[in-house]
Amino acid sequence: MNDGQVLAGRWRRLGATAVDAVLVPSLTVLLVMAFEVMEDPEDFTSAWWMWWVLLLAVASYLILNGHGLARNGQTLGKRLFGIAVVRADASEPAPFWKLICVRAPFFPLLFVVIYPPLIVLPLLDLLPILGKSRRCLHDRAAGTRVVRTTALNRKE
Repeated sequence: MNDGQVLAGRWRRLGATAVDAVLVPSLTVLLVMAFEVMEDPEDFTSAWWMWWVLLLAVASYLILNGHGLARNGQTLGKRLFGIAVVRADASEPAPFWKLICVRAPFFPLLFVVIYPPLIVLPLLDLLPILGKSRRCLHDRAAGTRVVRTTALNRKE
């Protein structure tokens, strides 16, 4: 689809992902410490601490990115790199629920590398970015694409 929007470059997308991959877990760690989720050895005797960390990770993602995603399809990293998520079939912003419920769950796949056999999951998600459409699996699942923002659509 050629609607005048320029697809985001692979390196911009990777840079934006790297920024988000630092900011979201950093806020999560701060919240885990603030709420004393894992302070004592007894905290590890049940699996509840994992649910708390997951809840705080989701909260961190929404605190940092919820407003930007709802308003203009941008996480903090995407905003910094001048890119945004739009619908694949139009230049309109993607629906917020798709960004949160379909696209966002792919983000934690970046962290499954702590269990080496699962490293194939983020690779399978990211591999399609090498194609002409530059759409990862999470883009295809959510019906989105990532484009340069209007201010940065000029040639470099």
